[in-house]
Amino acid sequence: AMQAGRLNTRFTLQTPATDQDAVGQPTTTWTDLALLWGDARMVSGLETIKAGADTSVVKASIRVRTGLPFNAGQRLVADDGTVYQVNAVLPDLARRQHVDLVCEVVS
Repeated sequence: AMQAGRLNTRFTLQTPATDQDAVGQPTTTWTDLALLWGDARMVSGLETIKAGADTSVVKASIRVRTGLPFNAGQRLVADDGTVYQVNAVLPDLARRQHVDLVCEVVS
């Protein structure tokens, strides 16, 4: 059985909406969908070099309970302000109790 105590980080699940600003440029606004508890585990820090600058891409796997419409492109904002971009949704096909969200830390 899943340990409820392991879901020890509170997140706000947000979904993007594309709009236009005053001069017609596309802007993304984020709408809160739900508050949920999850267990964030850092998977790796991938060092990449872009345009001569060192960038570190931090990947994380966040385990959450099922029951919400999770989609790639959403984001999770932790209570400490860390923003996780959801890249993939991996359901638990065996027990259907949780979903693992494959994320990238964006700020």
